[in-house]
Amino acid sequence: MSRILIQNSRVWQEDRFVSGNTLVLCDGLVAGLLPNGDLAPQPGDRRIDGRGVCALPGFVDLHLHGSLGFDVMDASLASLAGICDFLARRGVTSFLATTMTDSAKRIHAALKALEHFAARPHTPLCGVHIEGPYLNPDFRGSQPAAHLREPHAAEYLPWLESGLVKLITLAPEIAGGKVLMRAALAHGATVSIGHSGADYDAATRYFAAGASQVTHTFNGMPGIHHRQPGLFVAALENPDVTFQIIPDGIHVHPAVIRMLTRLVGMERVVVITDAMRAAGLGDGEYAAVDGFVTVRNGEARTSDGGLAGSTLTMEDALKNMMRFCDLTLEEALPMLTRAPARSIGMYPQKGSLAVDADADFILWDEERGVQATFIGGELVYQAQAQCTAAIADD
Repeated sequence: MSRILIQNSRVWQEDRFVSGNTLVLCDGLVAGLLPNGDLAPQPGDRRIDGRGVCALPGFVDLHLHGSLGFDVMDASLASLAGICDFLARRGVTSFLATTMTDSAKRIHAALKALEHFAARPHTPLCGVHIEGPYLNPDFRGSQPAAHLREPHAAEYLPWLESGLVKLITLAPEIAGGKVLMRAALAHGATVSIGHSGADYDAATRYFAAGASQVTHTFNGMPGIHHRQPGLFVAALENPDVTFQIIPDGIHVHPAVIRMLTRLVGMERVVVITDAMRAAGLGDGEYAAVDGFVTVRNGEARTSDGGLAGSTLTMEDALKNMMRFCDLTLEEALPMLTRAPARSIGMYPQKGSLAVDADADFILWDEERGVQATFIGGELVYQAQAQCTAAIADD
């Protein structure tokens, strides 16, 4: 039983960094954090010198469609491998592959590919987020109108019964929406309200009935009016509700992001990318479900000028949250780790470096970003950095 020992780094522990200790990993799990003087060497130990970097839980992205030219809806193992490789280099150790509104046949094909891919070891894929097709047409954003429809159990029950679906975005006010919400909750999925025009009273009822998240808050939903408080205020008043936010400086103004963190506290903010296939690439035209999306200066827009996902990475999202909200790393990090994992019932297995958590973590340099990524205790990405090159076997 060989161990991996991360030495000389500052290690994240719940809400603070700890120095002068060694992070011990064994059999794909966190075995403990021991003072350097208390650690007795064992044959086969693999030591990694993390001098000058921090050991952080890997980022958890609950809302990602694609990257590096690939998309979840490609229904291709090669595309999923390309996405996962890109995410590992950006510090993501857990993500929910997010589907788009499309035909039942294409969503089914995407889910079958995801089911096969999920069996691979040391992958950041930890489940599926169904976004659409059960959305309000008036708030569809870039979701294709031709495929929006009312939910029917014959279609969605097989998706829920697959065990892959951890999160579903829906507009519960559409016909059949409340029945779908109950079914999703019964199958252990987290329900997020999004692309919805639900008013304050209706949204209050939906949250009381078990919906517990808001999809890309402020986007795809009504704004706040002093006589029509709407979905956001209903969510604000329920302490069990978390708020997805896209901190790219495009979808939501930084001042509004600051407002959100001050209103609800950082434990209720879930940072997402909502990244599409152009993430990691340059400007240009990219295929979408019903045509093309044009990316200029990093902004992804449909032919009518509407936003169509983002090109954001979680690495940049962390830096943006720190800059937009004047936060330290300690303050911002939980919004990309603990909060998202907890919101889908996967904390502390994910998003944590507690004992018995999955050994999914990154070595982070505050200037250079991700220097190494481990998933299940396996090194899946290593930058050309001196601190992560020092690997030795005792």
